[in-house]
Amino acid sequence: MKQPKERRCPVCKEMYTPKRYGLRLTRCCDNAGCRLDYAQGVRAKEAEKAARSRKNEFYKNDIPKQLDLCQKTFNKLRRLQELKWFADRGMEPTCISCGKPMGGDIWCAGHFKTRGAQSGLRFDSKNVYLQHNRRCNSDLSGDIYGTKTTHGYLQGLRNRFGDEEAQKIIDYCETNTEVKKWTCEELIAMRKDWNKQIRELENELK
Repeated sequence: MKQPKERRCPVCKEMYTPKRYGLRLTRCCDNAGCRLDYAQGVRAKEAEKAARSRKNEFYKNDIPKQLDLCQKTFNKLRRLQELKWFADRGMEPTCISCGKPMGGDIWCAGHFKTRGAQSGLRFDSKNVYLQHNRRCNSDLSGDIYGTKTTHGYLQGLRNRFGDEEAQKIIDYCETNTEVKKWTCEELIAMRKDWNKQIRELENELK
């Protein structure tokens, strides 16, 4: 049987030659303090892993948590989809509400109909477009109708898609008022699919 090669002790960082016990090799040097610290570290990692597993199992049946995770994933997906929409047309991305580029702000996925008002549209791409996070989404509450210096979300749809297509989008969002109740299984499956799409889009946008 081959002699074990020298390794660096993960605790004290000194080089040592592992000892063999049956088919297993020691994982740290023969110093008693190192052996104790290493064993405690292994137990701590195992306990952390078990706690993480219990937490994940709990969250699998927690609707509010799954909705929150899904919303973050969906919003990221929509931002990437919007960036690709502009990139495919050789255009600089602009905000749906003010028509301006990002500037000193950051992009968000701006909902036309809020999640509180129409929950069934919270994960609907027809209801969500690229928007300034601070100025238009937060400070102007979505800026639906415009201000003295912005044209607003509604006009932004018309500017981008034309009157006819924009009106279809607006009518769709106005009439889809059904309250949607998702199961945890549905939310987990949707997030899995969205994460796959996100990876593909990130590769395309590199």
